[in-house]
Order: sequence, then C-alpha cells, then structure tokens
Amino acid sequence: MHPFLAPELAHLDLAVYMRTALEEADRAGQAGELPIGAVVVVDGQIIARGRARHQELHNQVRHAELNAILSGGVILWRDYERAILFTTVEPCPMCLGAAVMADIPHIIFALPDQVVHSRLTIEHNPYVRRHVKSYFGGVLEAESIEIFQQYDPRSLSYIQKGAF
Repeated sequence: MHPFLAPELAHLDLAVYMRTALEEADRAGQAGELPIGAVVVVDGQIIARGRARHQELHNQVRHAELNAILSGGVILWRDYERAILFTTVEPCPMCLGAAVMADIPHIIFALPDQVVHSRLTIEHNPYVRRHVKSYFGGVLEAESIEIFQQYDPRSLSYIQKGAF
C-alpha cells in the first residue's frame, strides 16, 4: 500500500499543522515522555492538541494521538467528517483504532514507524480501510527525527529499525 492523500487536502500546507504537533512532541520530551505530539484540525483550525503523557498520568494508553482525540470535544463530535489527525510518529494500532472510531478520515504523520504496521491494518482490514480517506507520512520527518534524537535516541532506533 502506498501513502494516499485525499484530493480535498491537496490545498493544505500540511507542514503548518505538523509544526504544531512537533511543538507538542518537544513539550513531551522536555517532560521526560516519549517525544510524540499530535493535533486535530477541522476546517483549517487546530481544535485539539495532545502529547505523550504516560509517565505523568501513570497510564500506558495516554498516547499523543489518543490525548488529542479525547480533547476534540463538540467540534470533533459534530464535524468529524472534515477532521485531520496530525501526529509526529505513525500511529500505533490503538491510536489508529481510536481515529477510526472517532470517524477521523484523514491521518497525516511525520516519522514512519517500522514496528507498528498500521498501513497493513488499513490495507487488510475492510472496516478500517473504509474509514480512512488519507494516510500520508513523511511530513517534516527530519524534524521529528531531530526531536527524538534530542530526547530519546534509543526509541528512535526502535521506530526506524524495529530493534534497539
């Protein structure tokens, strides 16, 4: 499966929104968390932000994407058809599932993750595939790598190579 971007997103400057997700990743790294950040965008406006908060909240499922989705509130509930999830690392299966269950049709990420195989989930699961209109990676990938190198180079190696 190749990355795909729905025509309705062709006019957007994806880097603008990814920069905000990268700011969240930097905040997470400063706090001693995995340096991953996410934002949800509807109609060109950032409606929610999230960052990894596992350590702070003593909760393994408080991933950046999940935190952003949970913060989407009424706007995400009402306007989910036009929502875009931007995340600094390709979503894990849980976060992909959360985006699907929130009916977020567009997922844009910076750093591909060689471990999670979320692309394969989209490709092989018809339920997931019918919910995802865009799945596009590599947006400001180098910047995401820089943040990981600064805060957690060991996890970066795992994400890139599938091994420590």
